[in-house]
Amino acid sequence: MKLLVQGWRFIHHSYALVAQAHSVCLLRRGDVELRFQDLPFLTPEWQPSRGILDADDERALAELRGPDGSFAPEATLRFARDFTPLPSGRVFVFDTPEYRALRPGVMRKLRAGAEAADRVHMLVPSRWAAEGYLRFGIAPERVHVVPHGVDLRVLHPDSERRTEARRRFGFDEAFVFMSVGAMTDNKGIDLLLRAFAQVAHTHADVRLVLKGADDLYASRSSVQRGLEARSTADREAAASRIVYLGDRRSARDMADLLRAADVYVSPYLAEGFNLPVLEAAACGVPVICTAGGATDDFTAPSYAWRIRSRIEVVRTDVGFIGELLQPDLGHLVELMGQAARERDMARRMGVAGAEHVAQSFTWDRVTERLMSALRVQAAIAERPAVES
Repeated sequence: MKLLVQGWRFIHHSYALVAQAHSVCLLRRGDVELRFQDLPFLTPEWQPSRGILDADDERALAELRGPDGSFAPEATLRFARDFTPLPSGRVFVFDTPEYRALRPGVMRKLRAGAEAADRVHMLVPSRWAAEGYLRFGIAPERVHVVPHGVDLRVLHPDSERRTEARRRFGFDEAFVFMSVGAMTDNKGIDLLLRAFAQVAHTHADVRLVLKGADDLYASRSSVQRGLEARSTADREAAASRIVYLGDRRSARDMADLLRAADVYVSPYLAEGFNLPVLEAAACGVPVICTAGGATDDFTAPSYAWRIRSRIEVVRTDVGFIGELLQPDLGHLVELMGQAARERDMARRMGVAGAEHVAQSFTWDRVTERLMSALRVQAAIAERPAVES
């Protein structure tokens, strides 16, 4: 199959990481002729950087050629909200409608391209994200759910590296909660800080490690605002036990950081997938995450505590009506306290999580699911039109 990927390379953004992960897997196959077309970055401040992935993978990605005039893709994976069809093949637009609704700009583009609807399909990573397009009226056969995966060469349990990472960070005797992400409101950072402050009052050895992305987002400022909003007593209980890291790290460094945790916590409000939850589980770290959302697709009770939540209709910060989950603060505090008390159980859950992810959610496995969808649609596109 001739396949074109349109996206970003060598930047620490989730869309780029997914595009690159699929591309690396596709390059290892013998049934794909792959080309990569770089799309403009969203802001001038974004700059490409090497050293995020393994050197061999980055070299292979760098050597990918762009499409020339003679290249006619049978399918195109586009990691941008652009619904313009191409002269050949079907276009699969990757998107993650976190709020189970579409932005006004996306809706305008879909309406404008209605005549070419059969040539443009949607690729989403969860059933939650799919609802955004289905509720807009996109036919179910045009919405394809393909989850994300992990690279087991990098993300796997390793007791020696865990011990070394904990020593390096000074976590030897502490019980470490961790959360990774942009620290934006939809990630639930304010709720996590509130919960951790309560847990810190009753568990003297707990720590919270927050890994932001200062090169792309104002992550540090979000954490600082969250701490400033706490009461003096909560701030005093929590602040000295919080470690914030905002620097860019390689995939292997991130794996070491995840392994250093005892429990990964994500009380998210709105997510299209939430890849760090899957990555933490792959490293043998049990997770606490919001119930009812995207993570329901890939977490299981054997390794995940789910926070009770309710659905809330909201006007988002960019002005459209959508839905989010409101996790129960008291239940989050209860689950974090339980994890801190029942540490043997947490370790057993970590083992179960790593096994679950390795069996079902590697990038090779999910890329095969992607290819199955592309092959089916390519075959349908080749059928002769039926005259009326």
